[in-house]
Amino acid sequence: MTEPYELSASDAIKQIQHKTLSIHEWVLSCLKRIKEKEPQVKAWAYLDEDNALNKAKEYDELKSKDKIGIPFGVKDIIDVANLPSGLGTKFYNHNIPIRDAGSIAIAKNYGCITLGKTVTTELGHRAPGPTANPNNIEYTPGGSSSGSAAAVADMMVPICLGTQTTGSVIRPAAYCGVIGYKPTYGDFDKSGILPNSPSIDTLGIMSRSVEDISLFRSILLEEKNIILKNIDLKTIKIGFVRTPNWEDTDNETKNNLEDLFNNFQSDKINIIELNLDDIMNASNKLHIDISGYEFKRSISFERFNHHDKLSEVLRNGRLNDGYNVTNDLYQKALKELNILKNKMDLIFDDFDLIITPSAPGEALKGLEFTGSAIFNTAWSLIGNPCLTLPLFKGKNGLPIGCQLVTKVGNDNQLLSYSKQFHSLFI
Repeated sequence: MTEPYELSASDAIKQIQHKTLSIHEWVLSCLKRIKEKEPQVKAWAYLDEDNALNKAKEYDELKSKDKIGIPFGVKDIIDVANLPSGLGTKFYNHNIPIRDAGSIAIAKNYGCITLGKTVTTELGHRAPGPTANPNNIEYTPGGSSSGSAAAVADMMVPICLGTQTTGSVIRPAAYCGVIGYKPTYGDFDKSGILPNSPSIDTLGIMSRSVEDISLFRSILLEEKNIILKNIDLKTIKIGFVRTPNWEDTDNETKNNLEDLFNNFQSDKINIIELNLDDIMNASNKLHIDISGYEFKRSISFERFNHHDKLSEVLRNGRLNDGYNVTNDLYQKALKELNILKNKMDLIFDDFDLIITPSAPGEALKGLEFTGSAIFNTAWSLIGNPCLTLPLFKGKNGLPIGCQLVTKVGNDNQLLSYSKQFHSLFI
């Protein structure tokens, strides 16, 4: 018998509508799963059990279709009223917002229920928290949305919110073996979220089904849920992008993606190799300048008032990058970014979909390093929607993700392509 915590949000809602499951039973099942798995995985910074159960009972009694009762987790740089926002630090444990972030307020209005805050890296940067990869707790879950990816992967909750400035949704989702979605830049409200680099930061969604991603996207946009289309992949044009960092990938990633490319060709799917080295090399440099300059300003309070409490990883990482960028260099970088965006738009005039690695390989052993975002930087910077699917396994038996990318604004198409793509492998 399937336990409620194992259900996708979409399937659970159907059972609730057919009165074979209550919202309270669903939430209680998730909380029991958390109690069982959390000591090993450590995905949660704070839990809000009593409020979650009370809300579930309230929505069951209302019997309203407007209160759908989806339990979800929230990365701990996103404000939830009356819950601590520790921001992945050791000095903000008593920081309790009185106001929900915009995205949280919207989700709550639709009857979604926050189970708690998930572990993040320090200020959404690189220094990891205690979270382990649920596939093997000796391996990193990735970051910075570490807890969100791990909680979804271990079936503690069907949906979690994360954020991405470089690869902080796509990479941990790929490492943990779940679906991670970063929308077109600017689609989701970012008020009440700790800014990292405002020109790049994006709220993202993690789940175990593309349908759940689409459902929660519609909630955050306050729009009717889009019915995902069944797309014949033979009717679209696909670009296979190795990127300049192809040699940095492990053999299993290379081999699996090469096999996919070759199999698609043999199935007469219109897929061709696409070289984007110039755009991606330029993106890597611009990302350092723009994100560094903006991060330095975003955490001005922390660097002036808590500098000695910040990790060396943070001080020597993006913050240090920012010290080396003048305002003139920053403004120049923004202009060059607009040129790159125009170039990428022209590429997508000829291609419907791009396939590329989600990460250099499976998760790394140890919890000291969250991995490389070299395959995510360009899409984060330029603002394209992207999604990772857990399609393969590495030599250690851990998931390997495949990243799908579309043109800015084509998010609905991306989700439809992803559903069809995923169906080929499950």
